[in-house]
Amino acid sequence: MLRKKVNFKVTAALIILVLMCSISATALARCTTVVVGKKASADGSIYIGRNEDYAGNWAKNLKLNPAHKFDEEKIIVSENGFEWKLPEKTFQYMSVEDANPDLGRFQEVAINTEQLGVSATNSASQNKKAAAADPLVKTGVGENIITTVLAKEAADAREAVKLVGKMVENQGAAECFALAVADPGEAWIIEVGGGHHWAAARVPDNKYLILANALRIGEVDLNDQENYLGSADLIEFAKKHELYDYKNEPFNFAKAYGTAEDYKEYNYRRVWGGINYFTSSLNPDPEAKNYPLFVKPDQKIKLSEIMSFLRYHYQESEYDPLKNGVDQRAPGTLKTIESHVVQLRDNLPNPIAGITWLAMSSPLGSVYIPYYSGIDQIPAAYTAADSHYDSKSAYWAFRELTNLAYSHNQLKLDYVRGEWQDFEEYQFKIQAKIEKLALNLYYQNPELGIDFLTEYSNDRALKALHTAYQMRDQIKTDFSQILLKDYN
Repeated sequence: MLRKKVNFKVTAALIILVLMCSISATALARCTTVVVGKKASADGSIYIGRNEDYAGNWAKNLKLNPAHKFDEEKIIVSENGFEWKLPEKTFQYMSVEDANPDLGRFQEVAINTEQLGVSATNSASQNKKAAAADPLVKTGVGENIITTVLAKEAADAREAVKLVGKMVENQGAAECFALAVADPGEAWIIEVGGGHHWAAARVPDNKYLILANALRIGEVDLNDQENYLGSADLIEFAKKHELYDYKNEPFNFAKAYGTAEDYKEYNYRRVWGGINYFTSSLNPDPEAKNYPLFVKPDQKIKLSEIMSFLRYHYQESEYDPLKNGVDQRAPGTLKTIESHVVQLRDNLPNPIAGITWLAMSSPLGSVYIPYYSGIDQIPAAYTAADSHYDSKSAYWAFRELTNLAYSHNQLKLDYVRGEWQDFEEYQFKIQAKIEKLALNLYYQNPELGIDFLTEYSNDRALKALHTAYQMRDQIKTDFSQILLKDYN
C-alpha cells in the first residue's frame, strides 16, 4: 500500500507536467486581450495587456531588433509566401517571439523607439457565408509577420492601423485575427474578417476593451474616421453578399464577417469575466454572449489590476476551473506561454515612457518584469530558449516553477504567488524614483539614462530568475521529503 501511495503521487505529478508541456504545437493560439484608455487608467497611461496561450513547450524569447537603413530595396518574406517592401529606414524595437521559427517570427508583442506598442496574434474566425464570399488568401498577411512589419515601419497607432489595411486590401489576409495598437495618445483595436476586409475602432479614452478569440467590433461608421477605419467597401460588400439583414438591422462587423451569431462560451465567458472584474456594478449576465465593445470601469484601473485580470480564473464564482474543476476557459490559464502589459505615456521621453511588463510562461506562476523601451541589452537567459527544456533558460525556469507549483498542492501555489506579489509591489513602489533618476541622467546625456534603465531592467530580470530557481529548489526539496516520509 505504501508503494502504491508513493507511485500515485509521483505518477500524478509527472502526468500533469507532461500534459502541460506536450500540447500539439499545431494547436491554434487562444489569447485574451485587455486595452485600457488613458482616462480609464489610474496614472494616465494607455495599456495593452494580453495572455498568449499555446503549447507549453513552445518557448519564447525576448529580443532587441535594430533599426536599419537600406541602400537597396528590401523585401521581408513570411513563411507562407507573403512579401512586403520595407521603407528605406526602419525603427528599432523590442519584441517577444517564438524560439522555434518553423512557423514564422510570431513577434507577439513589440514596442518601437517611437513608442508604438503592438500586441497581435489574437486568433479569430469567419462565419461560413463570409468565408465563401471573402475567402482567405494563402499567401496573404498573417499573424506570424504582422507585428514585425508594424514595429519596423509605423510611427504611431493610426499609421499602424492604415498599414494593416493596406496589407489586407492589396495582398489579402491568410487568416482572421485581431490585434491592438497604441501610442501615448490613442489605442485602436483592429480586426481582420476575411481575405480582403477589415475594420478598426478607436478605444475611447475613458473606457476599456476585453477581447477573446472572436471578432467583436460591431458598429463601423466609416464617415467618422476619428474613431473608425476599415475597408472602403466593407458595408457594401456585406450587403451585396447578404452577410447581414441590411433591410432590417444596422451593419455589425462581428455579425456580418465573424461568429457573433454563434458566439461560443469559450469566448464570451472571458469577455463577461473582464466586465465582471472591472465593472462589477453592471452585474453582467454570464450568459449574455454579446456585450458592449467598450466599457467604463467602476474605478480607474491600476497597472497591478490589469496584471491581476490576466491571472483571473473567475475566483469566487461557480466558473472557477482551478477551484471547482469545471470546464471553463478563463483569462488566467496554465496554457499561457507569455503574458505582457505594454505601458505607454506622453509625460516622459520615449525611451523612459514606454515599458513592456513581461511574464515568461503563465502569470499564474510567473512574475512581470519591466523592460523599458530604450534599453540596449537583455540578459542572455531571456534570449536562449528553444523547444527543449534548458535549465539555463529563463522561459524554462518560469515554466518549470509554474508546473511544480500547480502539480504539487495549494500551499505551494500560494507560496509562489506570495513571493511574486511582493516582487511586483516593490517594482511599483520604486518605479517613480527609478524614472526620476533616469530622467535626470537622460537630460545630462541620453546614453546615461539608457544605461541606467538597462541596468535596472536587467537587474530585475536576473533577480526574478534567481528567485524562481530558489522557489523551484525549495518545492523539489519539500516534495522529496514528503515522498520519503510516505515511503517510511
